[in-house]
Amino acid sequence: MFSRLAEQRCQDSGRPEAVLRPVKNPNCQRRATCVFGSSLFANLMGLPAASASDPLILPLEFERGAFLLTFQVQGSTFRGVADTGSPFLLVAACVGARRAAGRCSDYCSRYGCSQRDVGRSAGLADNIISFAGGYATAVWRQGDVQLGGCVLSHRTLGVLGETQSFGGNAGGPNFGLIKLAAEDSEIRPTFLSQTPYTTLVFDFRNMSNPVLELAEKLSPWEGERAETMLTDLRDFGAGVQYYAVVVEELLVDHVNILEAKTVAILDTGTTGLVLPKSLFFSFDAVRRASAQEVGIKRAGNVEVRFPPLPGSSGPSVSLQLRRGRIPDLDAALDIVTPLAEDAGSVFLRAELREMQEENLRIERPSVIFVGLGFFAGLRMGIDIAAGKVTFA
Repeated sequence: MFSRLAEQRCQDSGRPEAVLRPVKNPNCQRRATCVFGSSLFANLMGLPAASASDPLILPLEFERGAFLLTFQVQGSTFRGVADTGSPFLLVAACVGARRAAGRCSDYCSRYGCSQRDVGRSAGLADNIISFAGGYATAVWRQGDVQLGGCVLSHRTLGVLGETQSFGGNAGGPNFGLIKLAAEDSEIRPTFLSQTPYTTLVFDFRNMSNPVLELAEKLSPWEGERAETMLTDLRDFGAGVQYYAVVVEELLVDHVNILEAKTVAILDTGTTGLVLPKSLFFSFDAVRRASAQEVGIKRAGNVEVRFPPLPGSSGPSVSLQLRRGRIPDLDAALDIVTPLAEDAGSVFLRAELREMQEENLRIERPSVIFVGLGFFAGLRMGIDIAAGKVTFA
């Protein structure tokens, strides 16, 4: 989950042209070659200039409440949290207290470590990246990123220094999957903005073999499914286009605890559910009251409801927080926590501007973060171009 001190954007000017070339990788589940680039590059390689590609299918590994994917930068291997709540591709350098304590070996063998000067300079100033679990200074570099069976040349990524943590960190840096950002000169290029991919499909139906599929177009799904519209929080001052959905009801043991307009960010970087403190107190009060009647282990059930697509005659889209330990993960995902005050707000940059100009203030929705515990056992497809999300 990304938050919010220094949200970054993609700058189209000077962005390198997308060039992907096939790589031999026996472990890759890629269905076909991927080639995007200039006609000059294509002619040199003896390949067609630019054609629609098959989906890029990436296996995920569960660790410490998150799903990680493996990738390479300049030939070095990394593992990052597959995070729909973050926009940037980030890797870490082992510096500061971790290096002083001699803990580089354990961290780097688990998640990978980068030199601060990996690749070449991206020509962007260092800045601070803040997220739910802490913040760190980022140095912006360009390098070749291998993802599955493809190499994406000269992609911009952030190399993090020492992270100042305030809890909730899955350990590895984020592999951000937010594509679009606001027109803000301080926002850095998102990873997906440097690729042709406009759809993301997380398949958690088999929790022992979860996968992420990136594609240019969402393929038709067979069977029963539910769809809802995304709402763009950039209209309220957010720096990036979170995958957010209007919440109709937030039910705790069948009691709706919503008191104001609320949106849910669909966040694969969150384990369970993160609530603003006022909503968390309401959740806790209802859970405690319910526990008096049914017992503590049976209390605290959470359901979130979203409206169906406009014009649809179907019912509301309902997601339930899966309770208890999941055998395939040997872990539980039913964690409900309050949002750390240090994490800031998804609207922080706009809110800071409004503190100086009173006339700019606008009413904004409350924001909750709906995570993996709601997606377990489901297939979730995010269609950025169509502005909708599908569950099956």
